[in-house]
Formats: sequence, structure tokens, C-alpha cells
Amino acid sequence: MVDRYGSVQQFLAAQPAARLPVIEALRSLVHEANPTAQEHIKWNSPSYVIDGVDQATISAQGKDGVRLVLHRGATTAENTDAASAFTGDPQGLLTWHSDIRASLLVTDLADLTAKRAAAVEVVRAWLGQGD
Repeated sequence: MVDRYGSVQQFLAAQPAARLPVIEALRSLVHEANPTAQEHIKWNSPSYVIDGVDQATISAQGKDGVRLVLHRGATTAENTDAASAFTGDPQGLLTWHSDIRASLLVTDLADLTAKRAAAVEVVRAWLGQGD
């Protein structure tokens, strides 16, 4: 897959105005959870790299909101029939898609505001900063 955006700024410029505040808020959340995460474009979206591995990606293509997808990169095998061993989501904010991939759905800024503190802790734990 060829990324159609050469930079995060190009990605942001192409987003609908209604989604931009949620996307920016999720970017801020990831940087708060782990300031060392490096942001770049992968899979046509802002993606966050820790130790050379993409571990979180903002997905703004859905009709029902913007998702922060937590994953273990493109080279780690995943099992869609297995449960995750991740224990850093005590409030159940994540929807699991496999043993190594989950998403946090944000419908709008009010939704994110309501769950932001818990979401920061989940993302911090996923990105290895919760210990």
C-alpha cells in the first residue's frame, strides 16, 4: 500500500473539518501517554512508533467516529480467534479485534472528554509506559 499523504500535515489538511478536533485530541492523547512516540504516516494515517515498531494508528475513515487502533505493527502475527493478554484496560474502553489489536472509538470531543483520563492510562500501558 502506498501512502497518499507524505506527512501528518498533509493528512490533517485532507480531513473533514468536523473530524479534525477529534483527530487532534487523539494525537495529543498519544503524545501525553508517551512523549517518546514518533509520529509518521503509515497506512494513510498518523501512526506512532516505539522502538522501531508501529504500535498505535489513528483511523479516521469510519462513519461512526475516529478510532485509535492499538496494535503491534505489521510484522507481528495476530490471531483473530484468541483473547488478548493485555490487562491495562480496567474500564473496558477497548474493542478487541485479535490477540494483539484493539481499538478505542471516539464519537466526538464530548465522548473523548468523558473518557480521556482512562484512555490516557490505557494508551500509556499499551505503549509500555504504564509500569
